[in-house]
Amino acid sequence: MPSPSSFLPSQLVEARPLATVSVRMLPFLALLAIALPSASAQSKASPPGLQQHYDAARTFALSGDQDRAAAEYKAFLAEALRQIANLRTRERDYASAIPLFAQAVEIAPEISAVRQDFASALLSSGDPNGAKAQVEQAVRLAPNDSQAEYLLGRVLFEQGDWKGAKERFETAAKAMGGDLTFDVGYHLALAYLKVEDVNRASVVFDEMMLGLGNTAQLHLYFGHAFLMSGFHDRAITEFKRALEKDPKIKQAHYFLGLAYLSRDEGNGFEENAAEDRAEIALNPEDFRPHYDLGNIALKLHREEEAERELKRAAEIEPDNPDPWISLGELTISQRRLPEAEAAMRKAIAATGDVTRNQYQVNRAYYVLGRILVETGRREAGAQALKTSAELRERAQLPVDRSGSSVKNESLAREKEMNGNDQSPAIPAEQQRQLEAYFNQFKPAIADAYNNLGVAAASHKDYSVAAAYFRRAGEWYPQIETLDRNLGMAQFYAGHYPEAIPPLFHQLERNPADTRVRAALGLSYFAAENYAAVLETLRLMKEQVNTDPGLALAYAVSLAKTGKYDEGTARMKSLEQADPDLAGVHAAIGEAYADQKLYGTAIEEYRKALAIDPNQARTHFLLGLSLMHEATQAEAAQEFRAALALDPGDATAKYHLAYTLIQMQKKQEGQALLREVVTQNPAYADAFYQLGKLQLEQGDTKTAISNLETGARLSPASDYIHYQLAMAYRRDSRTEEAEREMQKYEAMKQHRRGEHEPAPSN
Repeated sequence: MPSPSSFLPSQLVEARPLATVSVRMLPFLALLAIALPSASAQSKASPPGLQQHYDAARTFALSGDQDRAAAEYKAFLAEALRQIANLRTRERDYASAIPLFAQAVEIAPEISAVRQDFASALLSSGDPNGAKAQVEQAVRLAPNDSQAEYLLGRVLFEQGDWKGAKERFETAAKAMGGDLTFDVGYHLALAYLKVEDVNRASVVFDEMMLGLGNTAQLHLYFGHAFLMSGFHDRAITEFKRALEKDPKIKQAHYFLGLAYLSRDEGNGFEENAAEDRAEIALNPEDFRPHYDLGNIALKLHREEEAERELKRAAEIEPDNPDPWISLGELTISQRRLPEAEAAMRKAIAATGDVTRNQYQVNRAYYVLGRILVETGRREAGAQALKTSAELRERAQLPVDRSGSSVKNESLAREKEMNGNDQSPAIPAEQQRQLEAYFNQFKPAIADAYNNLGVAAASHKDYSVAAAYFRRAGEWYPQIETLDRNLGMAQFYAGHYPEAIPPLFHQLERNPADTRVRAALGLSYFAAENYAAVLETLRLMKEQVNTDPGLALAYAVSLAKTGKYDEGTARMKSLEQADPDLAGVHAAIGEAYADQKLYGTAIEEYRKALAIDPNQARTHFLLGLSLMHEATQAEAAQEFRAALALDPGDATAKYHLAYTLIQMQKKQEGQALLREVVTQNPAYADAFYQLGKLQLEQGDTKTAISNLETGARLSPASDYIHYQLAMAYRRDSRTEEAEREMQKYEAMKQHRRGEHEPAPSN
């Protein structure tokens, strides 16, 4: 039959602006400017704002220039989504930020700044591969953009490509000329250190001091760079310089202690401990010095100090599993089993990712397992010990009952310092204002997506239009025209099942909308819900009687629901009115086939194909009727014709295989069946026919496998159980054969002899 969309050559929708979305964006921009200066916008002229893009889009839309309106709506959406996503990134809410960035890139893939911010969020969320894909596109779009080059360097650095990172940082620095920023200078020096070019790193540090001042904070960063690159003496020197310039600077004592320990792990514990105590005196709420001091004290058997500091660390970061593991190891060494068990259970509960710190949670499972076994809970203990062993095996770690290296664990926890890492949180009141505004802002975003959908529909790009309408609904489902727009776009795109829900909802709200009613009826028709077709179209009898497409759908639905005489009469009237409508002849043929009048059906199908031979479904239906008339060769010819027009039709391919097998062309039929089960792994009858052939050929075990698959896919098919019983019997699996035969007999009793699958139409 012809596509239902060809029955209704109507306009899609009209654009209707929303009264609730004409809002000014300037207060929102002012809030964002305070809360979140975009990294990719540094040192650049400000682009046109959200309000300008939105107003321009509405102006162009009202003047009828849909293409320019669409361009402005896209610019508005890209910037709006980017701003909101950047705020979510600032909040470390990557689960919300990343989909928003993805939408922004989807709507405006050509904007480098959007991709840069997306890459930055992906990098911060721990996805360097995704970040690399985005920032490489950003560099391609803006080849002279120093920020894009710098960000690509950061990604390469994160992936361990020191040389590649160095080259990108150098390119960024060159593009900046004399305006080298802290971030670029610091990471360029760090990359030089990673490739062991200490002299160039020192030159960069000297240039940074000339430009930014000889400050304690800079020396702290320099020391951190040397520490993370393994130049411990240089790191110690820089940390001491920082403390000389500002004895109260935070983090310097902590990192100095870590540098002492890294230089000489065997003898550096006391120096490290002293610096941790000094850091705690200046910075008592920092988790790290408490945790490190606790671990050092544990290592040096100063148990009272270890317990005090580890408990303090756990108070500061109660959801961090690290101090609980150390506390568990301390308390079990003192035979304080209940406390050790509680600590290790807290550590396990707090470990969201078992790969954390090289699967360190294996230590918690190991200690917990020992405690459980010792206290008589052997089964649970054995399971915990097994989990510990599995985690150690995954990490390829040796059994370590004394805890990991304090130095290695501390260094693993520290990442390269970044000038933006310590950015303050957004004040609570400002956050509340932003969240409140976001809720008011959603209708504007939805309106932009809705109007982009209208523009796409005006170019008959209905799939794209439907995607835009869906996005509009995600942001603000209360849009007045949304269901109508989405439903009609899906209908014209040929996505009939997807069109039904929004069209149904629209018709509930406006039963007089005949265009929607017609589209819904035809969508039901395409979905073969013939009763729903009749129910939907019965209230528009005049249109049904005058519109050939609706008339045909209604007539076929009458026949399909058992009203053969009325349905056939209506189809005959359509045929008399216009004998050259191929779809009418095909529909009449199907109605006759439903009544098992295959000879008459064949005549109608052939009339339809004489008018239009390029109807894959009509060739297929003709083939089915010819099968029933036992003219297998002609049936095979029609199935081949159907496949030539639609090679992906697995049903036509299956029926061609079935016909060929009946014609004793089993080799070709078997090859086609293999194609069918590969193409559609849920095709039960194809597995059945394949298994039946293999059983005939003596390939019993393969036959059993395919028949078992068929029985699993279609457990109510008695003929599959019968054939499977035969296969089991041939493989001497008597009990299983008897079980399948009992299933077959029970179904046979119920169905009264229905044995082989009849070809379906």
